[in-house]
Formats: sequence, C-alpha cells, structure tokens
Amino acid sequence: MGGNSFKVLKYRHIGTATKEIVDYIDSRRKGLEKSLKTRWDKLNKFCMGGIDWNTIVTIGGMSGSGKSSIANELETSLFENNPDQNFAVLSFNFEMIAMKQVGRKISSKLQMTVGDLYSSKESLTDEVFEQVESIAEEISKEYDINYVDSPGTVEQIYKTILDFAQERLHNNPELGIVVMLDHTLLTKGRQRDSEREILAHLYKMFMAVKKEIKCIAIVLSQLNRNLESSDRLSNPLLHYPMKKDIFGSDSVFHGSDYVLITHKPFMLNLQTYGPNNLPIMNPMNGQQAMIYWHLIKNRDGESGLVLSMTDSLKYNRVDEYYEPGKIDLNN
Repeated sequence: MGGNSFKVLKYRHIGTATKEIVDYIDSRRKGLEKSLKTRWDKLNKFCMGGIDWNTIVTIGGMSGSGKSSIANELETSLFENNPDQNFAVLSFNFEMIAMKQVGRKISSKLQMTVGDLYSSKESLTDEVFEQVESIAEEISKEYDINYVDSPGTVEQIYKTILDFAQERLHNNPELGIVVMLDHTLLTKGRQRDSEREILAHLYKMFMAVKKEIKCIAIVLSQLNRNLESSDRLSNPLLHYPMKKDIFGSDSVFHGSDYVLITHKPFMLNLQTYGPNNLPIMNPMNGQQAMIYWHLIKNRDGESGLVLSMTDSLKYNRVDEYYEPGKIDLNN
C-alpha cells in the first residue's frame, strides 16, 4: 500500500467530544443554543422543542396528503417563530417553480384559495390586490429564502449547498442553513443509476453536509402504494403507515434523524382510522378532513407517535387539532 496515496481520516480523543457535548448541554440550558421552533406545538413537544440543528428530517406522504404545504409553511413560519435565530433557507424546489411557491404563501396568509387568488372565477378587487402587494413585500423583505428551481444531481446539490454556505458565511460566520428538497424522486442521477441508488447517494450526501456546516435538511419523500392495498384497508391494525411504506425506506431511515409521515385517510375512503377508530372528518365541524402525522423515527426521543391535525390545504395550511381526552393520543 506504500505506493498508493490514501487520505487519512481524522480522529479525535474522546475528551474533545466530551467537552463539546458538555458545552452544548450548558448552552441549551442557558438558552444560548436552541432548536428552530415550528408553528406546530405538538411537533415541537416531541422533537427537542423544535427541529434541532445538524439533523435530517424526512417528511413522507401520498400525493395530496399535505407534505408540500407543510414544507411551504416551514419555509416562512421558521422565520416567524424564531426571530432571534440567524439562518437562511436554501430550497431545492424541483416540483414547483418559485413564483408558485410564493403564491401559496400569499394564499395561506390571506386565507384564500389559490384559484381565488389567481382570479380563476372572479377578478380580485383593488382592495384585495393591495393586500397581496403588501404581503408580497413583507415576504420579500422578511424571509431569507433562496430557491433552486432546476433539478440537479446529488453532486450538483452538494456543490450548490457548499457554494451557498461559503458565500453567505463569509460575512455572517454564525449563519445556519436550512436546506429543503421537494422531493427525493425528482433528483437526477448519473447514467444507469436506479432511483434507489440515487436515494442512497442523496442521504449520504446530506449526512456529510450536516458534519461540514451548521444546517438542517428537510427532505420530502414519496410513499409506495402499499397503503392502498385491500389487505391494509380492511385491517385497522394495518392502517398506520410504516417504515416499508416509504420509497427507499432503508436509505431514508438510515440517513434521517426524524421521519414524519403525513397521512389523510379520507383519500382511501375509510370509515374510521386505525385500531383506535380515529375519525376521518373533523368532529368539531364535520367539514375538514383529518390529517394524522406519524412520527415513525425520532433519533433523540419517542417514536410511534400519532399527532392529530386538520386539513386546511385549500389555504395551503395544515393546522393542529385539539380535543383533550378524545382524539389526540399523545397529549
């Protein structure tokens, strides 16, 4: 082996790591080091008070279950709920162009459907359009969100993240980077790479990035069709999504610190949901479909949690649902 050139991997004595964790614990207790709070108290409660830095969060779901709306809300609400934290968002938005993403944010803030916002039936009044302009100006000034619209390979994503970090950290060395990717299956691969190989490569890349810079990766992933099988639908014990329902589950589970599956059983024409007969529609009004968040992996806490939410997707929102002692199994 003497004639070959190999890169020597760095090693550190346990004393160095011990000092780092003690300093981290001290900073946490003093409030100097904090997770990024989401706008959902239920999620914060079970995830270190929010999303901790240098973690990978995977949000999975069927089409129409709200995962893109969750990501869209996170992009803005992380700023609203963490005004004292120093971070920027780099969003690889391969499914929807940036302009339409901003449209969803305006829709959510105005509590107006995208169709109404885009004058699909009736033209917006001057008064409402003035509100649109005001919100658009606020979004542009208040949120440090940066979009990448063009799909790329894992290598291109990696280089883009590090280039963005290098550029921004030059003048702001304490900046954290929140990387969002929507979604995994739209990532390009090298010639002859299978989708599963691309996925494995993608998560290895994110694991490397979180050791190089202060960052959070929020990755959207598709489910396979197992949840729609007749065997699953007919057996309440099998209603809940599981690890194997995520496309490329081995890579996703290995790489992620948190795996959350958002699920809307109304889409499967169920009468009740799961072994506890959870309702399909919001019992308080009978109008909204229920959405259930399944936290099936939580590296630093309890897994297997079911969080009850409601469908406000027409306004590009998912809201928390509370009915103490009846619906939420975890409160």
